[in-house]
Amino acid sequence: MAISLKRLSDGAASLEFGTGDAEAVRAAIAARYGKMRRRRFVLAAEVTIDGERFAFQNQWNDPCLISRSQRGAEMLERIANDLGA
Repeated sequence: MAISLKRLSDGAASLEFGTGDAEAVRAAIAARYGKMRRRRFVLAAEVTIDGERFAFQNQWNDPCLISRSQRGAEMLERIANDLGA
């Protein structure tokens, strides 16, 4: 599993993972926070998890979830920890 959490300079976080790890990430999100909703845009998607909004990007087969708040960053950190990152 190639999953990592990167802290961004604005306090947000980016959960980065390989395309082969996408199902494990979805399962970890569902186990901790329940079902997620997705709304697609041209270059990205907005994902809502437990009422918190994230940006999802998958450019060059390098997917990531990016938080928009401190709570979202904490959620991504918990998910990364659940996945052993």
